[in-house]
Amino acid sequence: MSTSELLVTPAQRDRAVEILQEMYADGRLTHLEFDTRLELALKARTRSDLNGSFDGLLARPVPTYAPVAFTRPAPIQGYNGGGRGLGMVSHWLGYPTFFVGPALMVATAGKSNPVVRKHAVEALNFQLTALAAFALAGIATGITEGFTGFLFPIIGLVWFVLTGIGGLAALVGSEFRYPFAVRLIR
Repeated sequence: MSTSELLVTPAQRDRAVEILQEMYADGRLTHLEFDTRLELALKARTRSDLNGSFDGLLARPVPTYAPVAFTRPAPIQGYNGGGRGLGMVSHWLGYPTFFVGPALMVATAGKSNPVVRKHAVEALNFQLTALAAFALAGIATGITEGFTGFLFPIIGLVWFVLTGIGGLAALVGSEFRYPFAVRLIR
């Protein structure tokens, strides 16, 4: 008697059903195929019948990648070279001049140094966004007859803190981007 004529156990049928369910979940079977093969597996009496429910299918999906062992993440890479000091100045010029200082940095030092330009453009976009936020808060305060005046100190605090953080981030050489900036200037 060959092994294909051996009777299958309920545990073998259950395992075949589990494998078919995995294949259906993986998308390797359509709903109609799944129903048909499930019926064959549940009615199987011999190994040959049970194996027939898997005709044309691979038992396991072929991996599309090779798993890699755990490696430590690379340390944060700062950029070296000039421009960090002027990048800081680009951000911090927003304090006394609002958007005018960063715009001047883009137009002058930003032409010769890409690091300074990147920070100056980021600072300029943030300062313009802050100006728009202050203007919208003013309009809202006028419309609501002073009810939304509480927005000014909140916007001012966020502007003050983020401008300082931007300057410090430029000084230490990180790739800083303001979280609340509409990037109009590229």
